[in-house]
Amino acid sequence: MAAFEATLRGSAALAAASLRGRSRYRLDYITSTVGPLLWVIPALLTLRFAESLGMGDAFKDATGIARSRAPLYFLAGAVYWNYVEGVWSLAMNVRGAMRSGTLEPLWCTPVPRLALVAGWSAGTLASITLQSAIAFALLAIVGGTPPVVSWVGVAALLAGSVLAAYGFAFVLIGLTLRFRDAESIVSMLGNAAPLLGGVIFPVALLPLPLRLLSYLFPFTYGADLLRSLLAGSRTLLPAHVEVLVLAAMAVVLPVLGWWGLVRLERGARARGLEGY
Repeated sequence: MAAFEATLRGSAALAAASLRGRSRYRLDYITSTVGPLLWVIPALLTLRFAESLGMGDAFKDATGIARSRAPLYFLAGAVYWNYVEGVWSLAMNVRGAMRSGTLEPLWCTPVPRLALVAGWSAGTLASITLQSAIAFALLAIVGGTPPVVSWVGVAALLAGSVLAAYGFAFVLIGLTLRFRDAESIVSMLGNAAPLLGGVIFPVALLPLPLRLLSYLFPFTYGADLLRSLLAGSRTLLPAHVEVLVLAAMAVVLPVLGWWGLVRLERGARARGLEGY
């Protein structure tokens, strides 16, 4: 019982520190709040350009919804991606702690690794939820207020997606501990993932090799289901199949990711940081 209380206190302290740190950089907080809108505007401009070239039906053919609901479609994807990116940013937090010299004493505390990671990310996710409240309000205004059951589905989708995202985050943290230039991998994956997940435009419009690759990532299904709930778009696969796939990934990926983190950390302890 005492060990559990100590673990809980450690996680809560890290979560509070994360929230305080984010609140002190107000410009970053404001930028993150308007981030979903910044994602939506380029997509809408691209869609408008396509219409001027006589390709306006492509969006409807790919999503099954009218062009007038495109803002709702893209905004839902951008809000969804905020949560995924919030979990993946843990690797960058670890890199920042390594550079500032605070990671070693933090990593040597008796608090279990999983509790450290959970506490570190709890503050970030809480902050993102506050930021997303504005975006969700815009979603309700643009697309009409969905029924309560839809919002329950949204919460369940976000929870499953966050769990699946931890699987990637664990591996990225391990790579950060093991390799000097791991942030290059993190940045590359962070830039490619929204493309593969259909955040910028529908997955159905991707070239076949990229489309097949996108089916391997949980956020493809999470964003697709969220848009179906809020915008009424057609899903890539039958909705119940996507739900089952996302649920399976929410269980399997964190386990595999944690195994990868443990192996990479052992390598870091034995051989230290290595460059590419």
